[in-house]
Amino acid sequence: MKKSGDSGFTLIEMMVVIAITAILALIAMPSMKSMMERNAISGQVNSLIGTLTLARAEAIKRNAPVIVCRSVNADTTDSPTCAGSGADWKSGWIVFMDRGGTGDQYQPVQGDVLLRVQGEFTNSGGIEQNGFRKLKFRNTGLLSAGASQFTFNTVALTASQQRRVCVLITGRTRLIDNDTDTCE
Repeated sequence: MKKSGDSGFTLIEMMVVIAITAILALIAMPSMKSMMERNAISGQVNSLIGTLTLARAEAIKRNAPVIVCRSVNADTTDSPTCAGSGADWKSGWIVFMDRGGTGDQYQPVQGDVLLRVQGEFTNSGGIEQNGFRKLKFRNTGLLSAGASQFTFNTVALTASQQRRVCVLITGRTRLIDNDTDTCE
């Protein structure tokens, strides 16, 4: 026997499905935002650790000092400069071999060689460094001014998602991925 009639969804069935989908989306939104912030911090941490590893290796390989400094014009000019003040590294940084021996600024006319440029992080809650504005790696791979610490914050400033990168006097890095441990 054949059943005759229209097949499809009723308006009530469609509204129930839309309501359930909206509720599930609202439940998932906070965890999605948290995941996006964790991924942003992870990318920033990896970028800094890669930069510091490169700087240390280049100092040893080239037998010359290599400087990593915060820059506010890293990706907007052909001749980036080290920032004179401030502690937030989310604006970017540069890495250069200091052939001129000044250590203050990247000066291509003095023979300095630009090794890496990192532009601004727009999805950062801040990358704060304790104390120094730049890191100078000697030709032995050691830091010339002592250990340093970088603290990476999320946009929401959630302490549990905060990450710290410790740069030891030996030039090696260590990651702290909780809000209670310190570099000391």
